[in-house]
Amino acid sequence: MSISEFVIKHEIAIRLGFFFGILVVMALWELAAPRRGLIANKVFRWINNLAVVFLNSFLLRLIFPTATVGVTVFVQGHRCGLFNYFWLPYWIAVVLSVVAMDFFIYLQHVMFHAIPVFWRIHRMHHADLDIDVTTGIRFHPIEIVPCVGCDHV
Repeated sequence: MSISEFVIKHEIAIRLGFFFGILVVMALWELAAPRRGLIANKVFRWINNLAVVFLNSFLLRLIFPTATVGVTVFVQGHRCGLFNYFWLPYWIAVVLSVVAMDFFIYLQHVMFHAIPVFWRIHRMHHADLDIDVTTGIRFHPIEIVPCVGCDHV
């Protein structure tokens, strides 16, 4: 089984594994070395913030069931995409892909701050009373839609 076949077959488990793995590591880090005291009840905030994440994930799976993997398979099958035109070692292509993806997510974030109609949607992320690991994943469902191929949770 190739890496592509493995990823396609186990995409949901891989995504959830990375999501929860990083969430747990960051949460433990926050417990071990808190930067500030909290205003709101942590359990209540976490339940609400994680509920928003799961709502977003559910809506994306409902609206775009195989978006990221489907686009990847399409691009690979039709030989389009930058790394189908330039040969690079696999590990370099992966690193450059992650950097490019992160850059475009950053540009999207800047747009959500700069354009008033987008800011009205994005301010849900900034309305959290405390800042912790769950604040970074708290986004309005409409804000997630433009990033269907950006590998948000």
